[in-house]
Amino acid sequence: MNEIFPFFESIRLHNGQFALTGLHEKRIKATREQHFSKAADTSLHDYLHQFEFPQKGLFKCRLAYGMTLSKPEFIPYAQKVVETLRVVEGDSLAYSYKYTDRSHISKLFKQRQQCDDILIVQNGMITDTSYCNIIFELKGEWFTPHKPLFKGVQRQFLLDEGLVKSFPIKISDLHKFDHFRLVNAMIPWEESVCLPIVNIM
Repeated sequence: MNEIFPFFESIRLHNGQFALTGLHEKRIKATREQHFSKAADTSLHDYLHQFEFPQKGLFKCRLAYGMTLSKPEFIPYAQKVVETLRVVEGDSLAYSYKYTDRSHISKLFKQRQQCDDILIVQNGMITDTSYCNIIFELKGEWFTPHKPLFKGVQRQFLLDEGLVKSFPIKISDLHKFDHFRLVNAMIPWEESVCLPIVNIM
């Protein structure tokens, strides 16, 4: 783990506009309060606008942090094609904070076999994929696991807007749903792909 910057945020930058900075800032503040009691509050909007950043195109703004914030990186972004998920057990995995060290998730990812990504299950409950929150559709309504591994900003935005509901989802109940979508800070609802539940294996 990077001892100076053990945490990071991935912020969507599209045509010069940062997305959901208020939710990112809230998470940074909560994380720093938990781990660095003396860390000063920072306006994420003001901090990012100190730097030159691309004005056209889609970029991932990667911002590592600890007591202080790193210089942001702006990385051209193209959404990965993920159509199939392999269910894997991750009972001992803890990822409630966005750590720069993702080695434990990477080990689980290697179990995906022929699938594009993994769906992590803890004690029989569905959580997340390796880098996305998952949302399930049942008869036109959308539900996301009540206790994900990581509470992403896009997930929180959709909950705040009332577009999805939080609900405990057992792996044994997976067959009851019709479709699923994957979202994260870089993949908003309107760009997520609606996939059939049979694509989870």
